[in-house]
Amino acid sequence: MEGQAPWRGLPVKPIAVPGMISHEETQYYEYIGTVYEGRGEVVELGPWLGKSTTHIVRGLEKNRKFDGKQLHVFDDFVWRASWMDPHTPEDERLQNHADFSHLFKKYVEDVLPRLNVTRAKISNYDGNETVPRIEWTHGPIEMMYIDCGRTVQANEGWFEIFSPSFIPDVSLLIMQDWRLHRERPRQPYNQTLWFTEAHAELELVHELQEGAIASFLYRARS
Repeated sequence: MEGQAPWRGLPVKPIAVPGMISHEETQYYEYIGTVYEGRGEVVELGPWLGKSTTHIVRGLEKNRKFDGKQLHVFDDFVWRASWMDPHTPEDERLQNHADFSHLFKKYVEDVLPRLNVTRAKISNYDGNETVPRIEWTHGPIEMMYIDCGRTVQANEGWFEIFSPSFIPDVSLLIMQDWRLHRERPRQPYNQTLWFTEAHAELELVHELQEGAIASFLYRARS
């Protein structure tokens, strides 16, 4: 929340991809990859059309410890017209519940070789019933970018899948929607604070002024 946070002065080249992230969030994504230590894999949940994905990869590519590695990207790639249509050019809007993975790959074409993309879900939600659940078999995780829902159910879903692979005092969990619990009037689905308060092993280390990102260091379970 500091005005002089180390990412605030970082120049970021804009990209022509539909998205809903703030300028400071793009700065943070491009900054935080530079502290990657190469001690585990890097995962993104819920990339939508890939604006965040591209900024994440840009940050990681500045770091030699990411050489030869890929960002593991998971999404159910189910189009939800009610909130996706308003943020998308009219000629690219799809039928509700259509598979939009082809649009994602189009927008991330420049960084696609650095991605390992899997269509899978955390849990059943709004049209993804036939999509398989995520399975993680790639070993320890050092960094994870999470933009897949605000409810306790959604967050407990990814935590159940991935937390056995977190490295105590190393793994950094970057929650895209965490600060939305501060919205007023309160919305019943903004449950991110409830989730993190239920997990004493999650220690808040970064919180942005512009946007909703907060990052947590995974501590050893007591």
